[in-house]
Amino acid sequence: MKISKIFVAGLLLIPTILLGRAAASGEGSESQEKSYNLQPSIETGERTSTLRDLALAISSGSAAMAPFHGSQSEDEENKDNFIPSIPGMQCYIDRILNYVSCYSSPLGSGEAGNLFTRLIFELKSALPADRWAGVKREPVIDSIQGYLYEDQKSDAHIDIDVIAQAGLDKSDLYIVSLFAWTY
Repeated sequence: MKISKIFVAGLLLIPTILLGRAAASGEGSESQEKSYNLQPSIETGERTSTLRDLALAISSGSAAMAPFHGSQSEDEENKDNFIPSIPGMQCYIDRILNYVSCYSSPLGSGEAGNLFTRLIFELKSALPADRWAGVKREPVIDSIQGYLYEDQKSDAHIDIDVIAQAGLDKSDLYIVSLFAWTY
């Protein structure tokens, strides 16, 4: 019983250690991103593992994406549900081009910024630094923040954006999007 408690405690500390290492080795351009609350959770560990598996698959080419195809999506034509899911996001994989598109539900400014920052740090800790390079990039259409990870050997990309949306009650809402594809 004591050993299982120690084991569970150790599993809960791993995301904390990984996030701490990612924050400690961060670049100066991430100073604004570090100001968000980065409390670890079990969800964080699940998301990091899924992101690591996704990065490995997209850097290996289209054939490696096959295990991620789930059932046909009812919401998106020509797309399958992405398996395993990325906690906090709805993800699809295109049946023809094998790119992955993920969207969060509409969030407030702080929640969107927090998810955006978590995804950046989780990818940073999950991706091999000798192969993947991350860089803050200029926002694209409707985007207010953007970050790009690029595999230096395969030209695979993972884009993360915060997209502004006007809410029905005129309050600002944001969606965090993640796109991953091979070239």
